[in-house]
Amino acid sequence: MERFVYWVLLVYTILQLSEATPLTVSSVLTSPFLMEVKNDEFGDNKTYRGYIIDLLDEVKKKANFEYRIEISPDGTFGRELTPGNWSGTINEVIQKRAAFAAGPITITSKRAKSVDFSTPFLTTPFGIVLQKPENIEETVEHRLLRIWAPLKPSVWMMIFISFLVTSIILYVVSYFNPYEWRRMSHDREATLREGESFTCMNSFWFAISALMWQGYVRAPRSIGGRIIVMFWWLFAIISISCYIANLSNLLKLESNTKSIEKIVAVKNFNDFVNSDIPYIITKGGAMEEFISKSEARIARQLRSKGYGTVNSIKEGLEKVNDEPTQALAFIGESMMIKYYLRSYSCKLYVVEDPSFYRQYALVLPKDSTIERRLNAAISSLDEVGILNDMYERWFSASCRGISFDLSRPELYEVPKFFVLDVGHFSGAMLALAIGLVFGGLVTLIEYIIYKYAEEPEKEKSKAKRKARLGVQQEAEIEGASDSANRLLSGNKSTTTV
Repeated sequence: MERFVYWVLLVYTILQLSEATPLTVSSVLTSPFLMEVKNDEFGDNKTYRGYIIDLLDEVKKKANFEYRIEISPDGTFGRELTPGNWSGTINEVIQKRAAFAAGPITITSKRAKSVDFSTPFLTTPFGIVLQKPENIEETVEHRLLRIWAPLKPSVWMMIFISFLVTSIILYVVSYFNPYEWRRMSHDREATLREGESFTCMNSFWFAISALMWQGYVRAPRSIGGRIIVMFWWLFAIISISCYIANLSNLLKLESNTKSIEKIVAVKNFNDFVNSDIPYIITKGGAMEEFISKSEARIARQLRSKGYGTVNSIKEGLEKVNDEPTQALAFIGESMMIKYYLRSYSCKLYVVEDPSFYRQYALVLPKDSTIERRLNAAISSLDEVGILNDMYERWFSASCRGISFDLSRPELYEVPKFFVLDVGHFSGAMLALAIGLVFGGLVTLIEYIIYKYAEEPEKEKSKAKRKARLGVQQEAEIEGASDSANRLLSGNKSTTTV
């Protein structure tokens, strides 16, 4: 019994001593996780600040330990040199020179074979950094052609041809139709000016005035002419209405709509791999490892798309920020991207895809005695929201709208604009064609009716009128002759006397 009490007291003493001895934590200087404080008042003692310091200060309160920071000798978190042999902080943990390692150390299956990981304290998706679309000054050519953009050139050509055909048919109908102004003027049933209402030039002028909604002086008199004009008016209403409606939509859009659509169409990695936007990544980073080694579909598509590399996240953001065409993306861990974007203007934004993420955790040796306490402490901090507060403190950006809000995709949608082509005008063209044919047929019927029904009657009336005029003229001539004879007889009698 005494030996048992002795061993219990010995273990308790060792545990107490171990808790009093500061634990060595291996890490690497990297903003904003761990940064050295430069202050002469501390003398030779180095002090640190950053996300990791805030995390360890909160964890130690719950896990009841003290710690001291040791910077990794080679300045890396850990890379497998040969199977089972690691560098950096992971090697420090394996060699038991550090109780655990802290920093933005990604959980991977390869690392998990040599060390243990705590509960993740940070989860970060991969992010795509793009320039926010901005207005591009329009060229003179673009400004001149913009007013004609609502309709395709084929539609403008179709309208012009329709105008020519309608004007010619209207002139032909007005020329040959016996009920039109020309024939009435010829028959002296209308004035000469009324008879000139639908000459060749005036027929074209009538058609263009109707198309421009400028009104007219005289409308055709015949039924065939009026049918043609009615369908031409219908065609003009449809054409002008469609043009005005489409022009109003076009003027709502930015001048660089095509480049805007290409950029805002990227809402996740699936959209990005299907776009033609080139991208760059950090050399040797987690993204390059994912693209080069993963057999996931997105990784294969990104690999086939090709990419450029930069030495740091800061350099990648500078390249995207300075790209004049706005068509360049940087892909990396969105958490670090947001941190570096704090020092930039609000010209860039991040598209996050939660389908692809990385988790950061503390690194411990296999079968560590403090792993359970660390896990409990991190879980507790997550439950009460302290981890989220720390994330907001160190990684939130000052710009609003820096992240693509997946819950409100309508904020990033470009208004739809469709240029009207001949297909959209097929109904109007069909109606006009029907009107022209129908008007022509009615004109033919009118001509036949006039030719075989009205014209003979007019000829008879004209003959009777001429006959009456002839009798009257003969009577007048005879009367004039009698008067002349009487006058001559009177003159002779006067001379004799």
